[in-house]
Amino acid sequence: MKEFFEVTDPEALKSLAIPERVKILELFEDLEPRTAKQIATELGENAARLHYHVKELVRVGLLEQVDTRVKGSIVEKYYEPVAKVIQVKLQLMIEENAQQLSDIMFTPFRTTEKDLLRTLNRLVASDHDVRKEYKNTFAFNLAEFYLSQEERNQMVEEISALIQKYKGYKNEPDRRKLKYFNILFPLTPADPSDDQDEDFEDTHE
Repeated sequence: MKEFFEVTDPEALKSLAIPERVKILELFEDLEPRTAKQIATELGENAARLHYHVKELVRVGLLEQVDTRVKGSIVEKYYEPVAKVIQVKLQLMIEENAQQLSDIMFTPFRTTEKDLLRTLNRLVASDHDVRKEYKNTFAFNLAEFYLSQEERNQMVEEISALIQKYKGYKNEPDRRKLKYFNILFPLTPADPSDDQDEDFEDTHE
């Protein structure tokens, strides 16, 4: 598996705007290969429908088959992402379609929101003893910065290196699966004179 892969194919970009396919890629945080059946079981999805999304991810080059195992009369195909970190070239998205850029940027927001709500509902529904299991599991950070381009690049590089360090840990009995989500974006344009405080309405349902 490569360390980094930059998405430049428009077809691959479209896959990153489909929640089911984003969830499939997120499942490989532990870097362990899986069959389509295993992926469907872990995500609680219909096997046939899930297999279609796996085939599409392979077709556009975001997933790749890395192993084949024969068990009796059954042939199991194992897949993993093309790289540990899949990066998107924003300039290409802007040139291709502004709406596609919006879809791809907001899809991780919405899948993360669903995951968080599922965890919170589980927490609220649990009894007092079970809630102790959630102690020291949540973390929340929100901040605004004034950074030069060089400072911004350094910050992103340091955060990426830290994430890669912890992504290398394997799934073991004393570890539980956690999800971390971060986004950095400009609040003001490069030229302050272009700044216009306009109302924004999210039209997504």
